Amino acid sequence: MTAGLSFPDLTAVCAVILDIDGVLLDATASYHAVAEEAARRAIASLVGEDQARAVPFNRALEVAAFKAAGGFNDDWEMARGIALLLYLRALGAAPSLTHFLGSADGEGVEGLYRRAFSQEVHAALDAPAITRTCNELYGGDRCRQLFGFDWTGEGYWQRETLLADATLLQQCAERFPLALFTGRNPGEAKLALERTGLGIPEALSWVADGRPRKPDPAGLIWLTQTLLKGAPPGAQVLFIGDTADDQTAARAAQARGATPIIYAHIAAPGDTSRVLGQLLGEKS
Repeated sequence: MTAGLSFPDLTAVCAVILDIDGVLLDATASYHAVAEEAARRAIASLVGEDQARAVPFNRALEVAAFKAAGGFNDDWEMARGIALLLYLRALGAAPSLTHFLGSADGEGVEGLYRRAFSQEVHAALDAPAITRTCNELYGGDRCRQLFGFDWTGEGYWQRETLLADATLLQQCAERFPLALFTGRNPGEAKLALERTGLGIPEALSWVADGRPRKPDPAGLIWLTQTLLKGAPPGAQVLFIGDTADDQTAARAAQARGATPIIYAHIAAPGDTSRVLGQLLGEKS
């Protein structure tokens, strides 16, 4: 959605499902910065440290393009995609970003790596190694809580800032049951709730703990059905997301019968507050 865009009717909304990154918290200085840094570190063994640092990447614009392409909701997986893009740019062999992302055919990292690359490239851009680097950068001295191993230093999670107006969030929490539908793991989701001040129970938090992940709609369907138990006929659930995978999950959930979902797409800073403000206004 964009500034000034309103939904025709939110008066039947009785509960709200929230994504975290891009909706509640600004992840550009945390997850997105981690993905870029991990990608640069990964290609250093292939092209040298200086070249790895010099190759251009516009984080604000190009991460948004990854997210809009679908299949890159997981930032650690996106880091592998960025690493491959930076490697090809360092060689002077990179296509346009549009063509590069289009070559994935909506399958995310797996689609990008379908092309034949040398064993050296696959070893340098190994998924577990990049994931480990991402975890270290993001978690810092809270890695034990978040990822199950010890590390030291300041974690990038400390750079996250609240996107939604805190007063509006608390008003919504007082008036509506809230749920989470996120790609964060349980520890990361708990950390986010600490930073937002929301008290969403674990039973209403669909996180990355082995269950189907976005864009699979299973979590969205389950949360919608749970939230609507005992609700009056015609009640609806508002899902607020910000990526192509969020949109895909919402459409798939509706197609499978979870039609009481209204999807609000966050496209710019301030959109979350605008959506919540409209919701509160229509329910007053």
